[in-house]
Amino acid sequence: MKILVFSDTHLYLPFDQKKFNFLKKIINESDRVIINGDFFDDYMISFSDFIQSPWNQLFPLLKKKKAIYIFGNHDQEKFSDKRLNMFSVKQTAKYQTKINNKTFIFTHGQQFRKTPDLFFKNISNIKPFATLVVKITHIFRQLMTNIYGRNFLRFRFAYRNITTKRKAIKTIKENEFIVVGHNHWAEIDEKNHFACCGAILYGFSQYLTIDSSAKITLHEEWYGR
Repeated sequence: MKILVFSDTHLYLPFDQKKFNFLKKIINESDRVIINGDFFDDYMISFSDFIQSPWNQLFPLLKKKKAIYIFGNHDQEKFSDKRLNMFSVKQTAKYQTKINNKTFIFTHGQQFRKTPDLFFKNISNIKPFATLVVKITHIFRQLMTNIYGRNFLRFRFAYRNITTKRKAIKTIKENEFIVVGHNHWAEIDEKNHFACCGAILYGFSQYLTIDSSAKITLHEEWYGR
């Protein structure tokens, strides 16, 4: 058994063929899939437009793998509807499963590291501004990644796991292992029973796999080059 765990793909338009091909490959290579939040980016594309976009070519693959969908802060539950069933068999804020006597808990992680959008009850009031900020942020990060590569991403995101880990491990029991997304930098800390599955953005991918022995493995590679 091979469970694929990824997060923070932030899918929107324009369609990225290289990213699609990469996601198709790693999904096909897995037995089960857990999408740990921010699959699409509501600040960049509406859910209806996402459903009708070329990204929907991934949906039958994900449904075949019985994908579990975990809500993130960019794809909050209120941003979508029952059409989530087109590509996932379960939708939740937290998913728990036992593998070889080890309990894994998957959650996106915004409850441990809150972002500004989470403080607004009615996101529609600020959505035009949020969309502009997100768009500029993506352009800047892509440019810096093109120039500095992995070093920029590590410098920009790795520190986020420090606070998240400190808070997250307080919520689990001794025999549990928590896996988050949200922070855009992957990490596996066996000692503290914590992992972050990174992101698939800007031509660079980080994701996790878990096998039947409960071994968790971090993978990273460039898909946009």
